[in-house]
Amino acid sequence: MDYLYQIVAGGLHNGMVYALLAYSYVLLFQVVPRPNLAHGSLFAFSGQVMVLGTNLAYNGLIFTFVSSVSFGLAAALLLSAAVLAAFSFVVVPRFAQRSPNAMIVTTLAIAIVLMEGVHIGAEGRDMWLPPLTTTTFSLGMGAQISLVQVINIPAMLLLLGVCEYVLTSTSAGRCIRAVAEEPVAAALLGTDVAKVVSFTALASGLIAMAGGLLTLLYIGNMSFGAGLSYGIKVLFIAAAGGFTSPRNAAVTAFLFGEAESLWDGYLPIMWRETFMYSVLALMLVLNGKPDRK
Repeated sequence: MDYLYQIVAGGLHNGMVYALLAYSYVLLFQVVPRPNLAHGSLFAFSGQVMVLGTNLAYNGLIFTFVSSVSFGLAAALLLSAAVLAAFSFVVVPRFAQRSPNAMIVTTLAIAIVLMEGVHIGAEGRDMWLPPLTTTTFSLGMGAQISLVQVINIPAMLLLLGVCEYVLTSTSAGRCIRAVAEEPVAAALLGTDVAKVVSFTALASGLIAMAGGLLTLLYIGNMSFGAGLSYGIKVLFIAAAGGFTSPRNAAVTAFLFGEAESLWDGYLPIMWRETFMYSVLALMLVLNGKPDRK
């Protein structure tokens, strides 16, 4: 039981990362019902740029470690903002009314460009961020979590809580829900649908990128293929949940992340992806069955 408790506690961070990604994905899908593969890449890109920037500052510019991390964070924020602006105000509005295939192909191209761009920038080397701290906290029964987890998990919960409050209790949230439910009626009542779509894309991308930075600070690395991997997983998770609401998608994704951690703790890791994708595919098949009267 002590071992199980440690695995579940350790899986909280993994679950919250998936929850952030799923929330951001479904938030955009509500107003632009087109599958896309960009969210995983936006998530990974922010972390990858921070690693590259920190490495450049520390090894190339001979900064101190704290200054190097600050430089890497600034570079990540600057480049991520440029990519996110292009995604939110150029790509999404242009393809929002086109066929789903157009959005899939375009966002896949974005994912590949971002992945290969970082790969070239790193000269093919997989870089790591040194541990920021080795401080741990006891949870009892032999379980421990790190200081980074203690900071990141509440930060992600707070971010999700703020997003849910904005979506359900503010005028901006009402505009998003109106466009999601009846875009034509919302336009007739004076809502600028194009602006709502763009700013929803911006908000969803910010959530994904925030998750990427927090994950990088916890793990210390963001592999070159992480963008496509996370993008495909969050697409499967959101689809398995039925795209009903960002909150429901976040809960489903959190459970998925905990299930991954439990698998890692008890079963061969090499079979994890096969099993998890199979479960998601089965959920999609079951959700796709027509109702029988």
